[in-house]
Amino acid sequence: MKIQFLCPAHRQQLQKDVSKAIQFWQVGFDTGQFYRDHMLWSDAIPHLGCAFETAEILLTNQTVESEVSWDWFSTSARLLASAFININCQTQAREVIWLAINRLEKDLQWNPVRHKWVDRYLRLLYGELNNLIGPSCVDRGVGQQMSKAAQPLTLMH
Repeated sequence: MKIQFLCPAHRQQLQKDVSKAIQFWQVGFDTGQFYRDHMLWSDAIPHLGCAFETAEILLTNQTVESEVSWDWFSTSARLLASAFININCQTQAREVIWLAINRLEKDLQWNPVRHKWVDRYLRLLYGELNNLIGPSCVDRGVGQQMSKAAQPLTLMH
């Protein structure tokens, strides 16, 4: 991932300890959502970012039911992107959505049998992307080029 919220030590710890990762995701997600619901966007971003990265770890390690992992990952991505939008950081919001889309499409290649589940989350993410850059850009693949040009963002926890 280009956007980074977890420090290497926390990332390694969460990769090794599933129960800690699940708890860390839940606390980060709930705290981020609380701040987001109260329109404290800048306060929400680090928490939602940590939840987003932790959900990606859980998805990669396949330690939680696939459907649950996809839901946590895509929901975290959408909330994080919305917080970025609200502080006028559309580039970072697009980057988060593209990271999530690319990751879920990779999952789809690994396990095409679960197409209908992954497809559901991809539709939500593409819908979010349409809101960010407009449907004509997504249809032509312009969003992918924008994604590569995005500046990296680092907020370490």
